[in-house]
Amino acid sequence: MEDLIQNRIPHAPQMGLFVRPDIPDTHVQNAIKDYAQHVRAGDVVALYDATLSGNAKDGAVFTSDRFVFQNTDLEAPQTVRYRDLIEVHAKRRWLGLGGKKVELTVNRGRATFDLVMDFSGQPDAADYVAEFLDEAISRSVQIGSNPDPEDRAGTDMTVVRDELIRLRDRGVLSEADMDRMLDALESPGDDANS
Repeated sequence: MEDLIQNRIPHAPQMGLFVRPDIPDTHVQNAIKDYAQHVRAGDVVALYDATLSGNAKDGAVFTSDRFVFQNTDLEAPQTVRYRDLIEVHAKRRWLGLGGKKVELTVNRGRATFDLVMDFSGQPDAADYVAEFLDEAISRSVQIGSNPDPEDRAGTDMTVVRDELIRLRDRGVLSEADMDRMLDALESPGDDANS
């Protein structure tokens, strides 16, 4: 998915789009602090800065398995795994408002719901993000329709990471211990199956 992100989302600061390795550290840190607390800085592959001031406190961060976005501080951040996406559409906003939006249909378990990413401040970025997410849907369907037998019994790293973060947020697990556990889980060749 990282290659897809880097191929579909251009590094175009004039549109608020930044792609690794050229994402300013301050942008990543501001996004993590403001709306993407569950994302590790090293996992950010691309970033969309939706702010007019250029501080990246609203927008989206894209990782290899999901993206997190917040349109404004008045809205709750949304985390969406690429495999949970059903539909993506870039559309012009209503008359008088200007800009664009990307409409998302997401399925989690038995719940299907709609979300909207606001691109009012950077309308040119909307099509690039929508095209990437649309391709991510196709890739997820291809991967999901022909799973590797070893992957079926494997660990769902997204769920494990989310649970470790939840424990950290409750104060039951220290940041350092969480990082060590995540590093151990992500280290290739150190598991019992090798």
